[in-house]
Amino acid sequence: MCRRFSSQVDSPLLSQCLNSYIQHGGKRIRPQLVIWGYSHATGIGEGSGEVPPCVSDVAAAWELFHAFLLIHDDIIDGSDRRRNQPSLHRQLQSLDSDSPRFGTNLGIVAGDLFYAWANQLLSDLDVPADVFRQMHRLFARVATTTGLGQAVDVLQSHAPLAERDEATLLREYSWKTAAYTFEGPLLSAAVLAGLPLPMHAVISRYALALGQAYQMQNDLLDLVRPVAEGSDLVEGKHTFTLLKARQFLDGDARATFDRDLDEIVACNGRAIGLAESVRCRLLATPAIACTATRINELLDGCMTDTAVLPPSLRDAMADCLDRLRAGYFAMPV
Repeated sequence: MCRRFSSQVDSPLLSQCLNSYIQHGGKRIRPQLVIWGYSHATGIGEGSGEVPPCVSDVAAAWELFHAFLLIHDDIIDGSDRRRNQPSLHRQLQSLDSDSPRFGTNLGIVAGDLFYAWANQLLSDLDVPADVFRQMHRLFARVATTTGLGQAVDVLQSHAPLAERDEATLLREYSWKTAAYTFEGPLLSAAVLAGLPLPMHAVISRYALALGQAYQMQNDLLDLVRPVAEGSDLVEGKHTFTLLKARQFLDGDARATFDRDLDEIVACNGRAIGLAESVRCRLLATPAIACTATRINELLDGCMTDTAVLPPSLRDAMADCLDRLRAGYFAMPV
C-alpha cells in the first residue's frame, strides 16, 4: 500500500526509507481492529479474508496515521530508536552527510506525507455517500483529539510531577492513545458495517476504557523492568503509577523523590542509575496495586450496555476482553 504512494516521491532513497519504515515491526493493532470489528459486526467471521477493499483501505489509513504520529513523536522526544532500529529522522540524516537538522526537517515532511496518504486513502473510498461523510467526520474528530492529547503531553512535559493532576493525565491517555488506537479503528468498522449511531456510543465507551487501561498497563510493564535507555523514568515521562507513588510518600521521602525526578530530567536521559533507584522506591509503595485496581475498574466497565450490539460483535468483544485479562493485563509483578 505504501509503495503505491511512495512512488510519487522524487527520490529513490527517501522512497525506500518510507517503505522500510512502514513495513518494519509494529503490532498492527489499528488495522487489525478495523478488520476484526467489521468481520464480527457483519457476522462474516474473523480471518475469513472476505472483507471488501474499502475495509482494507480504512485499515491501512489508520496504520499510516499511526506512522505519522510515531515519526513526529520521536522528533519531539528526541528519540534515537524505534522498533529496534534508528528512528526515521535519524535514518534520514544519512541522505545529507549525517546532518541531524536535515534528518529532522525531512522527518517532519515524511510524517506529513504519511498523514496525507491516510487522507488520500479515505478520499478514494468507494462507499455510499453517507458512509463516506461519517468516515471523514470520524477521522477528523479522532485526528483532532489525538493532536490535542499530544499538545497536553508537550505542555505538561516540563511541569513538575507535583503540579500534575490525575484528571488531566487520564484525559491525556484518552486523547493521545485510546482515541486513535482503539476508538477510531473500532468506530470505523461500525461505520463500514452500517451499524446505527446508538451502537457507536457503546463501542466508543468500550474502546476508550480499553485504551486507557492499555496505556496504564503499558506504563506498568515499563516500570517492572530494570531501567534502561528509553525507559519512561529515564525519559521523564509522567504516568498514572508515578503520580500515585508520589501521593503515597510524604515529608523527606517525597522531597527526595521530587528532587531525583528533576535531576533525571536535567541529565537528559543519562541518569540510568538514579532512575533505577527511583523505580525501586516506587515499587515499594502501593502504587502498582493502585494502578492495577484502576485498570480492573476500567475493564469491568467495558461491556456496559453491549446487549444492543449484534451478538457476533458483542461475543467477540467479550472474548477479546477475557483474552486480554488473561494475557496482556495479567499483573506483571
